[in-house]
Amino acid sequence: MRPEPTRLDALRATLRPWRRRLVGLVLTWVGLSVLTAALGLAPDVPVLLAILLAVALLLWHVIDHTAPQHLTLWPLVDGDFSGHSRGNDFRVTNLAGRLEAADTRREGRESIVHDLHLQLQVLVRERLFTKYGIVAEEEPRWAQSVTPPELWDLLVGLPPPDLYRPQVLDPILRRIEQW
Repeated sequence: MRPEPTRLDALRATLRPWRRRLVGLVLTWVGLSVLTAALGLAPDVPVLLAILLAVALLLWHVIDHTAPQHLTLWPLVDGDFSGHSRGNDFRVTNLAGRLEAADTRREGRESIVHDLHLQLQVLVRERLFTKYGIVAEEEPRWAQSVTPPELWDLLVGLPPPDLYRPQVLDPILRRIEQW
């Protein structure tokens, strides 16, 4: 029987992603305190910690909000059907909301077109590899000869500017499914 988690366990789990940052901050604080004491200065240790913490928080905020956000990759086949229903998948809900916002309220059109284009390119490449064992970048002539023309244009060209519209996206998705 497993013991019930304590508050300390919950705190450890919460701070686990921040462990390296916090250890780095503490080591910098101790190193700076020792360095100032070795130079013969009287270090004000709590003030050094406050300054380091303020600078670190600002730096972490900038890093976390300017780092590139990776594209979410969706598997072609769900691996586990028992865990949750597919209708509750946050990615599908998020995508549906973004598509609706782009189509009706003109919000985020460029970003949704870019994200959809990248995801559709991934799907076409996966189909090429799964169906024919071809990597498009390594064998472009073979890939072009077996890929439907409209999907090849999507793979190597620019996306249609209105890719977010259902009447443009639906035929592309149907063609990928039928291919």
